[in-house]
Amino acid sequence: MRLIARYDGNDIEVVVERHGRGYRVKLGDRWIEADLADAGPALRSLRLADGTQFSLTHHREGNTHQVTLADSTFYVDITDPLSLKRGRREDEAGGGGVIKALMPGRIVRILVNAGDVVRKGQGVMILEAMKMENEIHAAADGTVDEIFVTAGQTVEAGADLLHVAPL
Repeated sequence: MRLIARYDGNDIEVVVERHGRGYRVKLGDRWIEADLADAGPALRSLRLADGTQFSLTHHREGNTHQVTLADSTFYVDITDPLSLKRGRREDEAGGGGVIKALMPGRIVRILVNAGDVVRKGQGVMILEAMKMENEIHAAADGTVDEIFVTAGQTVEAGADLLHVAPL
């Protein structure tokens, strides 16, 4: 999975791949092998391939991630470049339509019901992918007229999630 991390005004390309029970992460030009485990609601345990282990706290609000490691707190905005492309396409196209999964994952929560009126940018469901919860947003103002998935369901990239009819 390719992501863009914005920290301190700089954009850094991030690539995350499954590697055994952990992950390989590329930050800029550097690869890191790591294992990340939940140790509490916001507490994470991070172990690097060389055996170095860290305890950190992680809070997320939208695309902004607050990570506290020892005495330092970092704020990092993480964006999926595919969602940026999708947003540009939706801005150009306008109107409602079928909202599709941009990556494989599991539907954690559905935030709307059929018949609900939604506004552009409003969260409609939560998709978990690679231990991260991603909020899926309405592309335009409209009415949710059909929901194609249920909470707990696993979906592939490109799967139809729900349909928004334009107002």
